[in-house]
Amino acid sequence: MKPFMRPVDRGRLAPVGWVAEPAGLWGGKQVEVVYDPRRHQLVRTDSDIGDRTRVALGTAGFRRVASAGEQELWVRDRVEAARSALDSTQARHRPQRVAGLAR
Repeated sequence: MKPFMRPVDRGRLAPVGWVAEPAGLWGGKQVEVVYDPRRHQLVRTDSDIGDRTRVALGTAGFRRVASAGEQELWVRDRVEAARSALDSTQARHRPQRVAGLAR
């Protein structure tokens, strides 16, 4: 399950271990974001962050999951980010094959 936003006047149920935190006004309505704090990291912006920051967030493993005007919500799955970092580290440290040498 992925983090999500909902109006604060909706039901308060969330999956076990998840939290609902106020996220302020979003598109003119009071909302909260529901997520698993052990697994997800969130970044919420209220003004234009610019392309440079968007690229940096994407490079760090964040995905933009919602936007309204200049507001944006970015989420990073800690488990996926760790797996990705491990995979890229392993790929960089694999022994290179040398032509003519048998293994």
